[in-house]
Amino acid sequence: MKSRKYDIYFWIITIVTLVFGLLLFNLRIDEGGDDSTYICRAMDVVSSGTYPTFQGPLYPWFLAIFVALFGPNLLVLKLTSLVCILCGHIVFYKLARKKLNNELLLAALGLLSINSLYLFFASQTYSESLYLLVQSIFLGLLLRLEDNATDKITVKQVLSLIVPIAICILCGYLIRTVGVFWLLVAVVYLCIRKYYKNAVILVGATILSLGVWTGVKTMIWGESKGQSQLTQLTQVHPYEVEKGQETIGGYFVRFAENSEKYLSKHMLRIAGFKAVNSRETSAIGTILIYVVFLYGAFIAYRKGNKVVILCAVLSATMMGVTFFALQTLWDQYRLIIPYVLAAYIVLIYGLYQLFLLLGKKIASIGIGTIVCLSAILSFAQTIQKIDLMQLKTNLSGNMLYGYTPDWYNYLGMCQAVAEHLPEDSFVACRKPNMARIYAGGKKFHGIYNFQTEDPDELLNALKERGVTHIILASLRRDPLYPGQGVINTIHRYMHFIVQKYPTAFYEIASMGNENQEPTYLYEINYDAPAVETTDEGKN
Repeated sequence: MKSRKYDIYFWIITIVTLVFGLLLFNLRIDEGGDDSTYICRAMDVVSSGTYPTFQGPLYPWFLAIFVALFGPNLLVLKLTSLVCILCGHIVFYKLARKKLNNELLLAALGLLSINSLYLFFASQTYSESLYLLVQSIFLGLLLRLEDNATDKITVKQVLSLIVPIAICILCGYLIRTVGVFWLLVAVVYLCIRKYYKNAVILVGATILSLGVWTGVKTMIWGESKGQSQLTQLTQVHPYEVEKGQETIGGYFVRFAENSEKYLSKHMLRIAGFKAVNSRETSAIGTILIYVVFLYGAFIAYRKGNKVVILCAVLSATMMGVTFFALQTLWDQYRLIIPYVLAAYIVLIYGLYQLFLLLGKKIASIGIGTIVCLSAILSFAQTIQKIDLMQLKTNLSGNMLYGYTPDWYNYLGMCQAVAEHLPEDSFVACRKPNMARIYAGGKKFHGIYNFQTEDPDELLNALKERGVTHIILASLRRDPLYPGQGVINTIHRYMHFIVQKYPTAFYEIASMGNENQEPTYLYEINYDAPAVETTDEGKN
């Protein structure tokens, strides 16, 4: 009877998650750009069977199913994210409800059900949603393996549990490269629980599955080409190769600085204890979070609470790898979103155990107060984020409504390019995948960086790629603060060319006046070098 009561509470929380996911639903493409990149790769999979490179290929393949059925329909593609998050919560609840204090489990799920920062990913085509679902299945299978573990490992156990876990690890890796470290999570957890044989066999099964996948991939698509994420991460700066490779000491500096950013800033923002747009970090806050987490993990280990132990191993391992691997300039809370639920469980458990040192009654009041305060603050922030007029306007077909002027002008120009330029035109810009989505599938050439300031090399690079036009936008360097500078990669690119060849570009269209963060469209005059050289000769 009591179990049924908790099931009812869970389904209420699930309905709340669904309702707020819909109220916060954002039909627009996110300014970050990765979501449009996934959609474009899915479109390429459907149109030409292209292997999605750089980021994990499984999410574009997942989206490709829906692109093939419904076309690049943003509403359909974004709804898949909401479904994945809901299914992930259901799987996690089913695996943990009989192995974990139900109040703790429901408190963690309840806090996320009303959190705008978390539910942001329920309407974006980022890989987090699918990753969360597969991660929940991975954790469930791992706990089930332990439940069925015996001294004598049978073929049935290997095929029904260990091999599926290995496949989950492979899928995690194919969604996000960091997913390969689920293997480390599984091995550490199984060793803590003293299932050493299972850990060894799982390592072998995972290596075998990765090997089989690599062979299949090579046979179908050949060797991977281009820069990989790993190559970027080993550099001091992801886009400036000349700064060299990161040192061992540099990785520890990354860990310390990322810990402060992601724990004392992003985790507290997600919990509602900091404003949504807060940028403040705190070394003391970071240390306190580590103390509570480690104390909770230690007590869980002593008491044999396997769900809390597994959540501790998962969040510590995956966040730890993230903090070591990523350059501090990324500073994106989405990178820890898949592990927030697990971290919440350990932190709430740790806080309760700390309060318990003062007495059971104080512990109940203390943890109840903190959870309720977090829920109230998160709810208040979420209510402020709901914009039904924006959702209604976007659903009616105006997909630019809700963007700040810089993005409105840029994406409006991309739409105009598709409508008015010849089909054989090829336009360079800073955000080519977002441009492609808003231009109805027309491809653009992306300029993200360049390694030379030589005007002839820069102009020839455009000519070799068949670029006919270039978009110069006023995209804010800091989205929250207009007037703090713009992303000036293309400004610099054109500047170096114009210094030598003033007539290389001529403006043919603009959108927005000088006070509205305008966007300009230029046609490229490849005859400029020859004309200006001739003019110089005449003079």
